[in-house]
Amino acid sequence: MSWAVKEFKSMNLGDPRRKQRAIHLIESLSAKPTASIPQACGDWADTIGAYRFFGNEEVQWEAILAPHIENSVARMAAHEHVL
Repeated sequence: MSWAVKEFKSMNLGDPRRKQRAIHLIESLSAKPTASIPQACGDWADTIGAYRFFGNEEVQWEAILAPHIENSVARMAAHEHVL
């Protein structure tokens, strides 16, 4: 299980295919953080899928970010001081 699957396990985008696409994009974009979307995606099908995902009105950034925030807060709670 990849780090992205663990981190975004509780993500709810209303459809499991959206969640799968989001995790795939998170992995691709984080592997090449300075690359453009086409460069990070690697092929035309993934690039088109990424743009469709980003253009989908059913996908809200808050829903994507929520599990990451939740997991970050949980990790920080384990420490006395967090900078």
